[in-house]
Amino acid sequence: MDRNKLKLTLLLLAVALPIGLATLSFYVMQNRPVIATTNNGVLIMPVMDITEFAMVDEQGALAFQSFEELVAGVDADDYVPAPWRLFFLGSSSCDEPCGDRLFYLRQLHRLLGADEDRVARYYVNVGSGSQVLDERTRRMFAEAFSSQQLVFSERETLLSRLTSILPEGVDPVAEHYIFLADPLGNVMLYFTPDNTPEEILQDIERLLDRSSLG
Repeated sequence: MDRNKLKLTLLLLAVALPIGLATLSFYVMQNRPVIATTNNGVLIMPVMDITEFAMVDEQGALAFQSFEELVAGVDADDYVPAPWRLFFLGSSSCDEPCGDRLFYLRQLHRLLGADEDRVARYYVNVGSGSQVLDERTRRMFAEAFSSQQLVFSERETLLSRLTSILPEGVDPVAEHYIFLADPLGNVMLYFTPDNTPEEILQDIERLLDRSSLG
């Protein structure tokens, strides 16, 4: 193994091990007969890679790379871990219930306190082609949710890839499901409208506590 491949292997191990242990611990704890430690969101097993969501930025460029692509050629000393990421599924028009849910997501993010910077929030505009946010929604984002980043995903592509992990008949876009990805880009948990902000916060805090990365 040459020096560059050895560095990449060590980097992968150094980053993946604590994240993997955090996820494993979270999964094991939710199966223990102790109600206080069960997760509130729905675990995705096996996890999905963030690239499966096929998200692009406002310029149409791929918003995320796989972890292997991200660290290829990066020296271990120069590696900066990605944050944990929350993806809120919506459309080009965010109505009042959508805005309320975004508000609660913003507030729970702030309640992370010193760990707030370890988590990033994204609004996934799920639609067709290069569908942009309508004027009212864009204005609302600029005024109330400026710290939330915007990405886009094709509806047909995204829903086809979520079919295997969601109950039949569910529309995760209309119901504004929230997905959580770890710093390696593993989408490993999702929250439904039945999950309160307090429940989402509990799960995030539990994962951040078990992993030093992100």
